[in-house]
Amino acid sequence: ADDPGLHQILAAGARAGIPVNVMCSGKLPLLRELARRHPNTQVVVDHLGLAQPFVPPAPSDPFADLAAVVSLAECENVAIKISGACTLSHQPFPYADIWKPLASVFEAFGFGRCMWGTDWTRAVRLLTYEQGVEAFRVSERLAESERSALMGGSLANIYNWVPAAHN
Repeated sequence: ADDPGLHQILAAGARAGIPVNVMCSGKLPLLRELARRHPNTQVVVDHLGLAQPFVPPAPSDPFADLAAVVSLAECENVAIKISGACTLSHQPFPYADIWKPLASVFEAFGFGRCMWGTDWTRAVRLLTYEQGVEAFRVSERLAESERSALMGGSLANIYNWVPAAHN
């Protein structure tokens, strides 16, 4: 947590108003400390903060670090990408076993700090792009307002991004 390079990156993100995306599986307490030291930097945890497979099978306990992930929500400047979540399932589409752990993440962070992503380029040997989208798009576990935030609304707010209008 005292690495000067990490502090320079986080400080530069704050100065430029650019979120700093971090893949931090196995280093969640370190990220929490860095986020606390840089409260003006928007930090985005990638891949749920969890190690994710490139090929089957999913890890035996894919959500083993869930408590550490959820603890990051204490830092208001931390958001989380729900990218690759389907690759952590031990069940086929629609991946029913990921929803209880994800509910803990959604509850801790709120949908305003959660962003969906397939991470499909890494996950091509685990699921199709359609499966990664549809698991969230049609799930009855999400209210329409939650789905809207998760599937793009939060991203637009966190990254201060306005999609181009299509004619």
